[in-house]
Amino acid sequence: MSRFWIIDVLKLLGAQCILLHHVSIYGPIAQEIGIDYPIFLDEFSDLTRLAVQIFLVTSGYLVAKSISTMREVHFGVLLLKRFSRLAPFYFLSLCMCVIAGVLLHEYLWGSWVPEVPTWGGFIAHALFLQGLLGVPSISSGVWYVAIDFQLFALTIFMAYFFSSREKIRVDNAKLKLSLALLALLSLWVFNRFESLDNWAIYFMGSYVLGMLANWAHEAVINKKLFFLVWILGWLSVFYEPRIRIVFALCLSMGLFLWAQDRGEFLSQRFKSVLSMLGDSAYAVFLNHFVLILVWSSVWDYFEMEGLKSAIAMVLFYWVTCVAWGLFLHLKIESYISTLQWTPLVNLFLRLRSQNATELYKAI
Repeated sequence: MSRFWIIDVLKLLGAQCILLHHVSIYGPIAQEIGIDYPIFLDEFSDLTRLAVQIFLVTSGYLVAKSISTMREVHFGVLLLKRFSRLAPFYFLSLCMCVIAGVLLHEYLWGSWVPEVPTWGGFIAHALFLQGLLGVPSISSGVWYVAIDFQLFALTIFMAYFFSSREKIRVDNAKLKLSLALLALLSLWVFNRFESLDNWAIYFMGSYVLGMLANWAHEAVINKKLFFLVWILGWLSVFYEPRIRIVFALCLSMGLFLWAQDRGEFLSQRFKSVLSMLGDSAYAVFLNHFVLILVWSSVWDYFEMEGLKSAIAMVLFYWVTCVAWGLFLHLKIESYISTLQWTPLVNLFLRLRSQNATELYKAI
């Protein structure tokens, strides 16, 4: 799959916004800044929260690109493959958060500090079911990994259903029309109720907008479908204003217009660094909360106070989050991704046809 530098930029920016969003709402440092600038802190928190839409739209865009290269869909293989991509480093990050919470519990206080999970709670997280089961989160932000898995599973199931039954190409017209309908249901109905934000259908509008933005380059009919959903999405915003949907609509149009730009004006070295930072976004996203626990305990231990100290600590936290995430990506996440740690996937593939094995290698 070709690299698009704009996708890397969006992933990088999304990760930075998420870590700044959480440091603006959790811990004593945020409380210290809120004493002097409560309105600014609230608005900053709301603004950075929009980064979730970056991940949704770009994930949809990339999944659509993958689907376009598939000759057939083996639902179980693809689901296990996705799980094997997300789960190992996710497990490690959860363990680090639990360990940090146990070691630093004497210096942390407040309702924002996660409790030590039960075995049942940890298993629920491991299976990406914590939100659906109402289990208290071990780490802030990990709910999105579960949502991403739900969105992927639903999309691949639909691709399997429409292609396998009639033996037609995976990215067929029925799949695209069904996804477009599901996106409109999300935008007009389900996304209006925040009580549904633990379910994929709540986010399906933004996700499918990214998919349609990718497919819009392949044929005129796909472009018409993208613009139809895009316009109806704007009408849903006029019916019930939601800034998150406005942002998703703008992002999807931006990807349609510019995502395939090869960045010829950029040096190869710059694009390599950008690619590395974009790839480290997952590590930054999963592990920034550990550093919130660490630096919050440092703040309380040394009884720090004052606006200047709080701003300095936020900047220090930001730099260490990026460095820590990059280190984990290069030294651990990249290594884990090379391991054949998923015997269930390998066994499943052996039981499938040679075509399934080729598909597994291709994606």
